[in-house]
Amino acid sequence: MALVYILIGVLVGWIVEWIIDWLYWRGQVFELRSKLEDCKRSLLEEQERSRQFQLKISKLEEESVALQARLRELEAKLDKTQNEREAALQELSALKTQAAEAELEPDRHDDLKKIEGIGPKIEQLLNQAGIRSFAALAKTPVEKLRQILKEAGSRFRLADPTTWPRQAQMASEERWEELADYQDALNGGREG
Repeated sequence: MALVYILIGVLVGWIVEWIIDWLYWRGQVFELRSKLEDCKRSLLEEQERSRQFQLKISKLEEESVALQARLRELEAKLDKTQNEREAALQELSALKTQAAEAELEPDRHDDLKKIEGIGPKIEQLLNQAGIRSFAALAKTPVEKLRQILKEAGSRFRLADPTTWPRQAQMASEERWEELADYQDALNGGREG
């Protein structure tokens, strides 16, 4: 019988231990499950925040690309404006120089008809454009002379001003013999 009491004691002890463990661990399991659910919720929230940040980063990168394109466009406009400004300043400087020269020689009128290829009508056109002396004609670019002739109309389209500045340079320096030799070599005011 003692064996039965021992077996009953072991069985009761085992049942009591099982009940205590079950109650204790049951609480632990519920607590751990609750923590696990909290962790899952936190993970989902962090994943959502991460997704939102990725969307913001994508939008900012798109804005950055657009702003860089705009910056390049504005830099191109700035370069163009600076080039136009420099050209305008050069033109202004040239005009100031011509104006200063015109003030130094306000009454100086050379007979521009001495230049082969310039007749009375073309001389009148040049005088109206502010070119009244050999020195002024010598400093005038050929393209400017062509523009003056073009604006005057089709009747002046055959006139070729290519040699006029060179002839005017000789005349302004009073190298008359050299000018006469050069003009003899010209064919209707043209080299050739």
